[in-house]
Amino acid sequence: MKERHLELSVKFVEMGQSLVSEGRLNNDYMITQAGTFFTLIGGLMLDEKDVSLFAELCSMFSAKKVLESMDNDIDLVKNLSNQPKAGYDEIIKRIIGLGENSEDINDDDEFDEDEEDFK
Repeated sequence: MKERHLELSVKFVEMGQSLVSEGRLNNDYMITQAGTFFTLIGGLMLDEKDVSLFAELCSMFSAKKVLESMDNDIDLVKNLSNQPKAGYDEIIKRIIGLGENSEDINDDDEFDEDEEDFK
């Protein structure tokens, strides 16, 4: 294992532990979960295959979010084949719009049960 990978692993785990502590102290579920993610990434850094698999999973999740943000806009998908540059630019605008519109990000209640368990 490369020394730099081990170094990064330790840093990610330390950041994760710090965020988990902060989240618990402030009863902030999102910060706690972000800390858990950093801890996970720290563990992944120890195995190249794990990093690759996790990257694939993140890519699938990102693709899912992009498709959801398109609001079933079939015309946009058609534009991808007819005018690849225009379609790509439109998708990027929609992705950026997700960050600007918190309703698009937080309208999914599927994680509410986990949040209640945390409190």
